[in-house]
Amino acid sequence: MSLRPVIYVCLVLIMGGCVGKKGDDFRVSLGLVSAYDTAKTAFHQGLIMESRERLLTVGKGDEDYKKAQEFLQKEVEPARLKLLRYYAQKGKAEEKEKNWAKAEEAYRMGAELSQQPKALITYQKRMNLKVRQVRFNDLYQKKKAEDEAWLKGQQSYVPPKGLYGDDEAFALARLNLTKGFDLHTTQTWSLAQTYEKKNMPELVWLYADSYLRLSPGDKKAQDLKNAMKNAVPRTFRLPKEKTSVSKTKVTKVVETPPDSKQVKALMKQGKWLEAKFEALNLRKQGNQEVDKLLEDIDKNIVELAEDAYQKGNLAFRLEKINDAVIFWQRAVDLKPNEQTYMDSLRRGKQIQERLKALKEEDT
Repeated sequence: MSLRPVIYVCLVLIMGGCVGKKGDDFRVSLGLVSAYDTAKTAFHQGLIMESRERLLTVGKGDEDYKKAQEFLQKEVEPARLKLLRYYAQKGKAEEKEKNWAKAEEAYRMGAELSQQPKALITYQKRMNLKVRQVRFNDLYQKKKAEDEAWLKGQQSYVPPKGLYGDDEAFALARLNLTKGFDLHTTQTWSLAQTYEKKNMPELVWLYADSYLRLSPGDKKAQDLKNAMKNAVPRTFRLPKEKTSVSKTKVTKVVETPPDSKQVKALMKQGKWLEAKFEALNLRKQGNQEVDKLLEDIDKNIVELAEDAYQKGNLAFRLEKINDAVIFWQRAVDLKPNEQTYMDSLRRGKQIQERLKALKEEDT
């Protein structure tokens, strides 16, 4: 028996599992599907520019050339121009209302649809700077107030007159606060490093500044803060103030680790995010048992998130965009730092908006 039919079937099955433009490119290159058909599919999914790109690859000698050109001129180009006008108008409207993030997104979407995107890209960059400035200003004030509250708390829990200076209840309260303070300080530095990797200098500056507020005189934080001051855009406004407060030493007291029954109960109920939140709180308080529970919780969260993501991909291939967005949102809720999930959700929401805009009558 010849193996060629078997190999061909296997190849088709493998290709059927490919999602996205690269998978389609591969199937087209193998002759399993025509560029014209994939262009039509992309168009009906709201992927206008991808559809246009595919149609332009259909050569004059191709049997689909005439159909491709007709589809390009009568369907794709009118849709592209309509969406281009829609996003340009939306960008101006959102900018007028000072909705900087929405304006930036609209201009970006418009630029992707334009054959001469220079002006829209300029508008987008201007909006991006406004987004960054508003974000920074608000985060800076909130972070400063939060740090000052932690620092003020370090001076609390001093036994009042009438109690011994080493009163156990006050000592335990101080210890609990100090653990929280140390964790808060560590997380602050971690965020500074995270934003450095993301190339967001103003947020690196913000968290380095916060770390210095909590741990004055730290050289690595001061050097990083100075470097970021020179890295932010020339027109970006950074505050000039500087706060320096010393940490208060506390007496270490041995405490009894809290119980993990609540975490196990949440796990049995399938409430994995709530279980993880409780487990992390217990670990902060010294409970070593939850380390194993956290491993199990994270494993289940990863599996559920991936399942939701794949269901979203399947719905997308079936052109069920609303269902795909619901599944991708679930994946992001479970794993909010997974870039692939976030990108798919953003793409799904963009396509929803495009399809809705295409259905609306021109005004």
